[in-house]
Amino acid sequence: MKIKAACAMVALTFALAACATPPKQVSFKNSETYNLGKDETWERLLSYFTSNHVQIKTIEKDSGVIYAERSTIDASMADCGEAPLMAEIARTGTLNVFVRPKGGQTEVTVNSEFKVIRMFDNQTFTVACFSTGVLETSILASIR
Repeated sequence: MKIKAACAMVALTFALAACATPPKQVSFKNSETYNLGKDETWERLLSYFTSNHVQIKTIEKDSGVIYAERSTIDASMADCGEAPLMAEIARTGTLNVFVRPKGGQTEVTVNSEFKVIRMFDNQTFTVACFSTGVLETSILASIR
């Protein structure tokens, strides 16, 4: 009887694991050029980060670099795939924002990296996710 129960459990585990899906990669625009000076663009970016609780870890205005972290990521911001057997513990994200003068304009590029932490059988797993472009689009729109 114990063997049948164990076999049934293994079969169920494989069936549910087969339902897992990998994250999907989508194409989106992560760079935009604005008819603004670097200082005004920089101030708008800082205002966005402050208003949206994005923690700035490194900021170097002279080189035009902002490194930031977001401790909680909305599911709309990153596709992490599906893993029905695993409990999702957290989603995190990091951002590198580059601000460069370009003639009389300013170019801003936002690069992101997202991860999900999942748990199964008291073990944690970190899985890379793909950005959906929601966060990047929101940042770039805040400068307009």
